[in-house]
Amino acid sequence: MNQITTLAVSAGDPDGIGYDLCALLYEKQLNCQIVIYGDQEILLSRAKLLGIKKLQNEKIAIYDVKKSKKIKNNRELVLESINSAAMSCIQKKSSALVTLPVNKKKLSTPKKLFTGHTEYIAKFFKGNNKPIMTFVGKNNFIVATHTTHMGLLSAIKKVKKNNLIKKLKLLHSSLINQLNIKNPKILVTGLNPHAGENNMFGNEESKFIIPAINELKKLNILVDGPIPADTALFKDNMNKYDCIYYMYHDQALCAFKALFFDTGVNLTLGLPIIRTSVDHGTAEELVGKKDKISIKSFLNALNIAQKFSQE
Repeated sequence: MNQITTLAVSAGDPDGIGYDLCALLYEKQLNCQIVIYGDQEILLSRAKLLGIKKLQNEKIAIYDVKKSKKIKNNRELVLESINSAAMSCIQKKSSALVTLPVNKKKLSTPKKLFTGHTEYIAKFFKGNNKPIMTFVGKNNFIVATHTTHMGLLSAIKKVKKNNLIKKLKLLHSSLINQLNIKNPKILVTGLNPHAGENNMFGNEESKFIIPAINELKKLNILVDGPIPADTALFKDNMNKYDCIYYMYHDQALCAFKALFFDTGVNLTLGLPIIRTSVDHGTAEELVGKKDKISIKSFLNALNIAQKFSQE
């Protein structure tokens, strides 16, 4: 790629490996500019712990959020890192946003839950459609989830005809406009085991999912299904379709992470900006253990953010 882009990286939970990954990034050759939003002091301390003597890389800059805002605790540090990085994208200072892992419990309060980056970042864009949580694996293969982070009972209640039509239309347009897939083919899974097996194990397929698919086909959207979720990620399907659309989070992620755990990337679609993230958690037990930390997912998240922000 000839165009040099700038990616905003929020450093994540200071107790997790987000800062380790940022420090390890200095040892890599990069083909884009990186601005890390976080606490410079923590980053320097983490580099020392990892045995990295100098943080020198002409492609990387640090935006120390403590110099721009009064930060009282780690919760405020993490949220301000995300806020500043997202705002740099909104203000066109950065081409895309890459987020590193946070601890949802630590960021939640009795009055306000932090359910995830996907939902949190969406609030920056008032009036925008609810975003779609997708995950990118080998050869840029994509899986998407109808719902984001919520309890299973709540997710089941979201499987309704009109809701499915709305989300799949948004997914279809995002695949075209954000990922430059000209005629995206989407495969939809069922909600129930064996996709209901002719209503033996539930009727959501016949009542909501099939009618939604039929309506979408009338709009010339290439969508098939529903098929059983447990066989959706067969190789033939991955070769034939651009995206597999699951009904809820764990239905998609159990299979996806089994295939792409250390290389998969979380990609948020349906927003005015491209946002990617590593497909793993804070891994606090690995902090400072250079030989135990894999940077593959982080590098893939950066590469995919760069690629799709230039489409």
